[in-house]
Amino acid sequence: MIDEDQRARYWVYTLALAAGVSALVVVCAFVLPLFTLELNADTILGFPLGYYLAAQGVMIILIVGVYWAGGRQSETDRKFGATDDI
Repeated sequence: MIDEDQRARYWVYTLALAAGVSALVVVCAFVLPLFTLELNADTILGFPLGYYLAAQGVMIILIVGVYWAGGRQSETDRKFGATDDI
């Protein structure tokens, strides 16, 4: 159970983490596609970088970001005592 005096700090950490993951999604889904023509000048494994990011890179970045955020949230829960021990 979270102490009342730590509840505000807990929510600041949680909201900052959610904002960071949301920013990652926005960058990957909306900003990177705007630069595909410029990114296609470089290649990864023989594929143009813009194509690679659209086909696989963005999904890999988002999956890693979500797993990272889950781990950070678990650490935050343990730090503030918000875990439910069974």
